[in-house]
Amino acid sequence: MSGGPRRWREQRWLVDETIRTQTIEFDQPRLVYHLAPVADDLAGADMGVIRNAVKKVADHVPVVRAVAERRERRARQAEDSGHPESAGAHWYAAAQLWSMACWPVWEDDVLAHDLDDRKNAAYLAWGAGAPHTVERVDVPFGDRTLPAWFHVPAGAQGPLPTLLACGGMDAPREVVVSRVGDPWLERGFAVLAVDGPGQGEAAIHGVHVTDTNWIDAGEALVAWLRARSEVDDDRLVCTGTSFGSFWMSQVAATQPVFRGCSVALPVFEPGARTLWESAAPTFKARHMWMAGAWDDEAAFDRMVAGYDLRPLVEGMGVPWQVVGGAADELSPSWWVPEVARLNPAPTSVTSYAGGRHSMTETPAAALGPSWRGLTVDWLHDRVLGRPAADEHRLVTPTGELVDLPPLR
Repeated sequence: MSGGPRRWREQRWLVDETIRTQTIEFDQPRLVYHLAPVADDLAGADMGVIRNAVKKVADHVPVVRAVAERRERRARQAEDSGHPESAGAHWYAAAQLWSMACWPVWEDDVLAHDLDDRKNAAYLAWGAGAPHTVERVDVPFGDRTLPAWFHVPAGAQGPLPTLLACGGMDAPREVVVSRVGDPWLERGFAVLAVDGPGQGEAAIHGVHVTDTNWIDAGEALVAWLRARSEVDDDRLVCTGTSFGSFWMSQVAATQPVFRGCSVALPVFEPGARTLWESAAPTFKARHMWMAGAWDDEAAFDRMVAGYDLRPLVEGMGVPWQVVGGAADELSPSWWVPEVARLNPAPTSVTSYAGGRHSMTETPAAALGPSWRGLTVDWLHDRVLGRPAADEHRLVTPTGELVDLPPLR
């Protein structure tokens, strides 16, 4: 193994030992990200099987593949038995599992394509029988395309308020819309869930991330949205999570058409040095692959030195919401108010006391308002025409929402 970051090569043994003692979710709750949206009684069992069977990085693909293949068998059995609803749940779960299986595949291009093809086939099988419209989309982007899923609520009459959404480094477009009870569809939103440069299928097909090309992607995505009759381009909003907070903020800062931009689990530290040099080496390994720089760490370091929202945010002008943990171990939380106060438009910042990056280990997240719910309701207010306001708030360990001194 010669590529990837130096720390990954030297500390692979430590990552394996951490997985053995802390499970596959040593760095983030990836099982919850992918399998909670399945919302069936087997999702928990799938989580348990994977959590108990993966003891090192090399176990990840074969274990997750086996669970995905079992879900596909159940989907076909349900179809053969005349139970399309049950088949749909299994196909959706299989798609999430195939997507999860791609996580550590940074050197085997054939394997990455195979896993991604299986994911797409399963997701399309679910979409064919889903209660709402699920459309495969390839948005033109230079000489390539950006893969996306376009979701339209059942029976909706356009033009509709529309959400442009992305996940983070390890959260591809399939996790954006839940199989049932999705909050965006329930509120009448159409949703364009995209793998932007460096994410998921885009990276597998050679669309790598740079410090600026999400700005270009934003222009291409907005042009596509404006060309669709289902979309009300006067009621566009956008959201991104984790590293998607950085990318979607780049988009909002350069596309003033949006009524609002809400991001969560923010990665705002200029250069993201904590993420690359202090966090688990898997983060840098994956991002080097996303950037097409697997064999050149020095070139990668030069590129990510340009990750800085401050110059863009100064001219942003789109109402902005930022929700995150006050004890984020991947990106120092003090950068959030430092960057957020630069936006001349109304800006809302809500921090959860004791919250780490994923906000799964703090009483504030358990007892206070849902951080995802804050995002949904805030963006819903924007398309309803309700005015945004400056906010600076803290969710205390007892779940109380209190005001902090103004950002500016």
